[in-house]
Amino acid sequence: MIKMLEMPIRGLAKTSALIGGLVLLAVMVMTVISVAGLSLNKLGRFLKKSYEVEIAPLLAIGPIPGETELIEVGMAFIIFAFMPIVTLNRGHASVEILTNAFSATINRLIDLVADLLLLAAAGYLGYRHYLGTLDKYANGETTWILQFPLWWGYAAALFGAVAFVIIAAFCVLRSFSHLVHGTSRQASEIIH
Repeated sequence: MIKMLEMPIRGLAKTSALIGGLVLLAVMVMTVISVAGLSLNKLGRFLKKSYEVEIAPLLAIGPIPGETELIEVGMAFIIFAFMPIVTLNRGHASVEILTNAFSATINRLIDLVADLLLLAAAGYLGYRHYLGTLDKYANGETTWILQFPLWWGYAAALFGAVAFVIIAAFCVLRSFSHLVHGTSRQASEIIH
């Protein structure tokens, strides 16, 4: 059963990470454009004030309105979008001071317990995020500058939160299978 689920689960994790990467790229480009626009506007004001030279195009340029709001929404989505691939690949930091001395079976049991705890955390985060999305939708809150509904950002990040829960559940099944069958675990976590 684990082998059968591996491909679609890996596809979900990769798709989520790919979308998160595209949003991250868009946020980075937007930030560069906004900072450049602000810098050019300041340069135009400096030239006008200091040298009485008016460069109208520089004064017309400025930062992207609502850039910080877009970054906040984008970063929330990005973080949730990367959690599934990190979880699937066991990319979380791991401290293995004592576990190296334990047997392979004990380590597989520790992996199962860790995955169960991660599933509980993912489920709690996903549930609370879902409630937050419903709350923002019901309140009709909007952002300060752009005036777009806050629930849009929450709903977008909910995609990654749901994928995180699904993949955390798969990891529990995978760890249980490794424990039952005595197979070795694959880890890519950073070991400290």
